Amino acid sequence: MTTQYTAANVEEAVKQFYCNTGIQQDVDKWLTAAQISTEAWSFCFELLSKDKGYEVQFFGACTLHTKLSRYWHEVPPDQYESLKNKIMTKVMEFSAQPKMVFTRLCVALASLLLHTAPEYWPDPIQNLITVFQEGEIPNNNVVQRCKILLEILKVIPEEFFTTNLSQKRRVALRIELQKGLRIILPLIQGLLSPSTPTEIYNQALCTFSSWVEFGIPMNDGEEIIGHVFQALNNPELFDTAVDALVNVFSHPDSHRFPYTIQKLLPQIELLNCLFQKARAELDNEKSHGICRIIVTIAENHTKLITDSVLSDDVTHRNNAMQLVKMVLSCTSLPGHFPVDEGCSDQTFTFWYVLQDEITNTDGPKQAQLYMIFQPVFFSLMEVLLVKVQRPDDKEYASWTADEKEQFHRYRQDINDTMKYVFNILKEPLLGYLCNAIYGIVSNSTGASTKWQVIEAIFFVFGSVAESVAPKESQHLPNLFKMLPQIPFTNDKLVSTALDMIGCFGEWMNHHPDMLGCIVPLLIRGLGNAEVATSATMALIDVTRENLDHVQPYAHQLILASQTVLESNTLKERDNLRLMSSVGQVLTVLPFQEILQYLDRILAPHLQQLDQLIKQEPSMEIKPMLLLKIKLLRWLFSSLKTGRGQPSNEPKPVFTVLRKIFPLTSSLVSKWINHTHMVEAVCELFRVALRTLMDDFKPLAEDVMKMSCQIYEAVPSVPVLDLSKTLLLLFASEHSLAMVSQTLFVTVCNKTLSFCQNLSKEYTDLIEGFMNLLTKVLKKDDKKYLVLNSSISPSAFFHSGLVAMSLPEHHTVRSACSFLCEFLHVGQENLPIKQVIEENGHMLVDRILQAIGGNSPRGVIEYIADVILCLNKYHFEFSHQWLSAMIEQDGYPSHFPQRKEKEQFVKTICLERMNKGKIRDTVKEFALLCRGLLGTEYGAQAAALL
Repeated sequence: MTTQYTAANVEEAVKQFYCNTGIQQDVDKWLTAAQISTEAWSFCFELLSKDKGYEVQFFGACTLHTKLSRYWHEVPPDQYESLKNKIMTKVMEFSAQPKMVFTRLCVALASLLLHTAPEYWPDPIQNLITVFQEGEIPNNNVVQRCKILLEILKVIPEEFFTTNLSQKRRVALRIELQKGLRIILPLIQGLLSPSTPTEIYNQALCTFSSWVEFGIPMNDGEEIIGHVFQALNNPELFDTAVDALVNVFSHPDSHRFPYTIQKLLPQIELLNCLFQKARAELDNEKSHGICRIIVTIAENHTKLITDSVLSDDVTHRNNAMQLVKMVLSCTSLPGHFPVDEGCSDQTFTFWYVLQDEITNTDGPKQAQLYMIFQPVFFSLMEVLLVKVQRPDDKEYASWTADEKEQFHRYRQDINDTMKYVFNILKEPLLGYLCNAIYGIVSNSTGASTKWQVIEAIFFVFGSVAESVAPKESQHLPNLFKMLPQIPFTNDKLVSTALDMIGCFGEWMNHHPDMLGCIVPLLIRGLGNAEVATSATMALIDVTRENLDHVQPYAHQLILASQTVLESNTLKERDNLRLMSSVGQVLTVLPFQEILQYLDRILAPHLQQLDQLIKQEPSMEIKPMLLLKIKLLRWLFSSLKTGRGQPSNEPKPVFTVLRKIFPLTSSLVSKWINHTHMVEAVCELFRVALRTLMDDFKPLAEDVMKMSCQIYEAVPSVPVLDLSKTLLLLFASEHSLAMVSQTLFVTVCNKTLSFCQNLSKEYTDLIEGFMNLLTKVLKKDDKKYLVLNSSISPSAFFHSGLVAMSLPEHHTVRSACSFLCEFLHVGQENLPIKQVIEENGHMLVDRILQAIGGNSPRGVIEYIADVILCLNKYHFEFSHQWLSAMIEQDGYPSHFPQRKEKEQFVKTICLERMNKGKIRDTVKEFALLCRGLLGTEYGAQAAALL
C-alpha cells in the first residue's frame, strides 16, 4: 500500500477494510500507522465531511480522538483555540447525524478540554453551558442544544478516567472539574421535571450517572437522587435510572454520608412495590433491575444496616430491616437459576458481608445482632434449601450446556453462602436439617418425598461440614444412623450423599461407630459407574482420616474395590483414587494379610501388564500400559506400612517392586523412545523411593543403571528427579559408589551438552540439573560426586553461567541457587576455590550484564543473592572484579555515569550480610541502567521487583 497518508488514500483504505476481508489485516496495520501520523491532524477533518460514508466519518472521528488523547504534544499552543472551534463546529454538524460519530466527536472535545483547562480554557464547564444556552448555534433548536450539551458533559468524566495523565495534572483537573459540579448539578436538577421531554430527561440521568462516578457528594445530589428513584416508574427511563442508582450507592465515598442514605431509605417502599409488581407480571428484566439497586444499597452499606437495627430510632430500625428483607426476597425468587430467574445470585455477596459485619462486631452489640439477624438467616437457609434443589431429569436434559454450567456455579455459591449462614446459626442449623431428614424417614402419611429435597439437605450438610466441631455429637450421629433408611432412588442423590460423607471424614475419626452406617453406601457407590467419582473421593477421604478405626471394615472394602478394579467400568481417575484407597486400607492389616490381598488385587493387572509389554509398541496399547503403571504408583504412594509388621520382613511396596522390576525393565527397553512411558516408570520408582527410603537399597543399583539407560536415550525432568533422589539417598553407600558415580557422570555429560545448545525445549532440564547440583553440593559432605568424577568442576560452574543467562525466571532462580552454593563450598574446598578464582570474573560480567538489561527485571533479586555470596565468601576477588568491570565506558549500559557506577560498587562491597539491602541496591541500579530510575513507570516496576 502507498505510504502517503492523504484523505483520499485513507478513505479508500477504510472502504477496503470493510469490503475486502482478504487484505483486512494489512489494511488495519496501514490505517493504524495513518492514525498516528502527523498528517492525521489534517485528513481527519476532511474525512468528517458530510458527503463521506458513515464508516469513513467514524474513522475520522476516532483518528481525531487518538491524536488528541495520545499526541497532544504535537499541537502548538497558538492553535489550541482554533482546534477547539473546529471540533465544536463538527460536534454541531453531527448532532443529528450517526450517533457513534457524534459521540466520538464529543469524546474528542472532552479530551481537548482535559489538555487545555484551566490554563488555556478557563472555567470550561461554565463556558460550555453558556455557549449552548446563549450562543448563536445555527440549525439547532433548544432541545437539540440541550442534547449536545448533556452528551459533552456526560463524556468528560469518562474521558478523565481513561486518559493517561500525570498525577499532578490529574489533581489539577479534578479541582477544576469539581468547580464545574456546582454548575452541573443545578442544570441537571432543572431538567429533571415532569415537563421535560423524555429523551432529555433520560440524557440528564445519564449525565448525572457519569458525574456520580467522578464523585458527587451524596448530600449535594440528594434531591436529584430522589428524582432518579421516581424515574423508575417510567418504563422508558427505567434502565438508565437503575444504572444511576447503582453508581450512587456503590461509589467508594458513599459510606461517608450515612445520614443522607437514611433519608433515602424510605424509597425502599417504592422499590418493594415495583419489585412485587414485576414478579407478579413475570417481568424478569425489571425484577433484575430492582434487585441490582437493592443489593447495591445493602451490600455497600452493611455497617449502616447493623448500626440502624441497634438504633433507638424506630424508623431507622424498620427501614434497615425492610432493606434486608428485600434482599431476601431477591434471593427467594421462584424457579431455577438461570432458566427461570437470573437475579438471586446477585445477593450472595451481601449475605457474606452481613455475617462478616456481625461476627466482627465487638462486645455486647454482637449478641444483640445475633438475636436480631438469626431469624433472617434461618429464613435464608430455608430459601437456599429450595434454590439449591435440582430440576427433574427431563427438565435438566432440556437445558443448554451454558445453563447447566451456570447452575453448577450457582450451587457452589450456595455452598459458600451456607458456611456464612452456619457462622450465625451454629448447631440449630444442624438440628433443623436433621429434623427434616427424620420427617422424611418417618413419614407416616405415605406421601413420597421428591429426591431433590433430600439431595438439597445432604448438599447443605456437606457445605457446613468443615465448620462443624469435630466432637459434635448431638445431631450428626442421628443423621448417619438414618442413612440406611433413606430411599436412594436417583444417582444424583447417591452422589451428593457420598460427597457429604467425604466432607465428614475428619469428624468420623472422633465418632468411629458411625463408619458402619456409611460403608454400605460407599460400597454401593463403587459399584455404580455413574456415582463412582463421588464414591472414590469419599472413600479416600474417609480411609485417610480413619486409619485407626477402619480395620473392621477392611475386608469388605478391599473385596469390593478388587471387584470394581477388575470390572474396568470406572474412569481412569476413579481407578487411581480407588487404588490409593486400597493402599490406605491395607496399611492397617498384618503383614501377611497385606501380601495375600496384594497378590489377589494385583495378579490380573500384572498379568495384563506382562501381556501388553510383550506386544510391539503402538498407540492402541499405550493408554492401557500407562494406566497399569499409574495404578501401581498410586498404590505405592498410599501403602505406607508400619502397623504390626515384623522388622525382619521387607515392606509390602518393596515386595511388589521387586516382583515387577523385570516387567518395568522390559517395558523401558521396548518403549525407550516414548517419553510419556519412561516418565511414568520414573515417577513410579520415585514414589516408591519416597515410601521406602533406605529400604529401597537392594534395588538401588538396578534402578540407577536403568536411569542411566533412560537418560541417555530420552532425557527428561522425571528421570532427572529420580536420579537426584537416588544419588542423595545412596551415593554415600560404599557398595553403590561406582554405580552412583556412573549415574552422576551420565546425567552431567548429557545435560552439559544441552548447555551448548540453548533451545527452549531444554530449559526445564537445565533447571532440574541446577537443582540436582545444588542438592549434591549441600548433601555430599566430601563432595565425592563432584570432585571424583571425570568432569571438571569448572564445567559445572560454566553451566551455571549459561543457565543464569536464560530468560525463564525459575531457571535463573535455580542457577543462582547453585552458584550461591558453589561459592559457599569454594570458601574451603580448594579445587572449587581455584575454579572461582580463575573464572569468577566471568560470573561478575554475567551479573552486571543481567543488571544492565540483558535479563528480565523479575530475576534481579536472585542475581543480587549471588553478589551477596561473592562478597561473603570471596570478597577480595569480587571487589577487584567489580571495580575493573565498571571502568569500561557504556558498561553495563550507557545510562549510569562513572560516579554512579563507583557508588554502586562501593555500596554493595560494604554489605556482606544484609540480603534485603543488597537486593534493594541492585534493583535500584538495574532501574538506573535501564533508564527507568525516577520515572513513574520505574516506581511501579520497582514495586513489582
